[in-house]
Amino acid sequence: MNFRAHLATSPRLADILSPDRNSFGLLRFAMATLVLVSHSYLYAAGTSAAEPLQPWLGRSLGECAVRVFFILSGVMVAQSFDRSRSLVDFTVARVLRIFPALIVCVLVVAFVLGPIVSALPVAEYFKSPELYSYAVKTLTLATGSAPLPGVFETNAYAGYVNSSLWTLKYEVACYVGLGALGAAGLFDRKLRWFAAAGLAIIVATISLTLPANPDDYGFTQNLRYFVVYFYGGVLAYLLRDYLMITGALLLPLFLLFVASVQTPFAEVGAMLFLGYGALWAATKMRGPLRGLCNRTDASFGIYIFAGPVQQTLLWLFPAISPVVLTLAAFAIVLPLAIASWRFVEKPSLQLRSIITNWLRSNGRRAETVSG
Repeated sequence: MNFRAHLATSPRLADILSPDRNSFGLLRFAMATLVLVSHSYLYAAGTSAAEPLQPWLGRSLGECAVRVFFILSGVMVAQSFDRSRSLVDFTVARVLRIFPALIVCVLVVAFVLGPIVSALPVAEYFKSPELYSYAVKTLTLATGSAPLPGVFETNAYAGYVNSSLWTLKYEVACYVGLGALGAAGLFDRKLRWFAAAGLAIIVATISLTLPANPDDYGFTQNLRYFVVYFYGGVLAYLLRDYLMITGALLLPLFLLFVASVQTPFAEVGAMLFLGYGALWAATKMRGPLRGLCNRTDASFGIYIFAGPVQQTLLWLFPAISPVVLTLAAFAIVLPLAIASWRFVEKPSLQLRSIITNWLRSNGRRAETVSG
């Protein structure tokens, strides 16, 4: 079969957007697990440089996984906006997807786990302003790695509690930007090619002047970094009717990725290879795990609960190896993540239409009164 004939039989992104036609849920589960693996080395050694694959990848395994997270999020959230009844409906869906589980996680870590593992007496712990500062800053996404008083101070990675949460503010910022662009007509089919061209220019250029060392990134630099991956996924969704998914393009994209390393286009090269590779993998990963991950989305729960579990295990067993830490943490976190989905996340998402209709009703009532 020649290349043209192969392309003709390859699925387009539009063909696999239905959950029963892709493995996005399974990929997200795998990426969350890779973050857990990566953080076992970070928490155990106090530095991500301890991770064996970092010298080869240029970034930690967790950072590569988060890149894929943002790409898939761009595709799925763009689809969510496109199918939403209104901007209000979209906003409610995004809030319900992030905050209910985050609130539970932060409150449990701060007010249940914290006083147990803190070096401070319980009464002193609850009197500390740092406790309430942690809760407020984390829930408002002002930070994702604030300290708790006396918590994990003897661990190698001291001074931070649940460092995975630091990326959430950038994801929410990407949601806000997408809502604004969507309201301005990003998904209008009449403007598709203009929108795609403009978005492609933004994705291709926004990271060009980023510092070479990620340690030098501030909020703006991190946001630009994540925009490349999230809006790369959005761009893929805009071109879904034309974007063919075939393994034949993986090698050229990999070579482009390698060639772009240490250049201003490094993030763009990584986004193209990782993003396309993820979409291709989503067409190949089948079996019972696909259906299980579609029914029970444990990825977000793994992502937000893994850190405190790993840090607690290290507090209890300081000499535990990263491999054993990974296995033990996963065994504890997976049931927590499943429970989070079943009892917090899924019930919260089911409130979407109720909240949206209530907001609409109150909005109309307010307009009537003001009129």
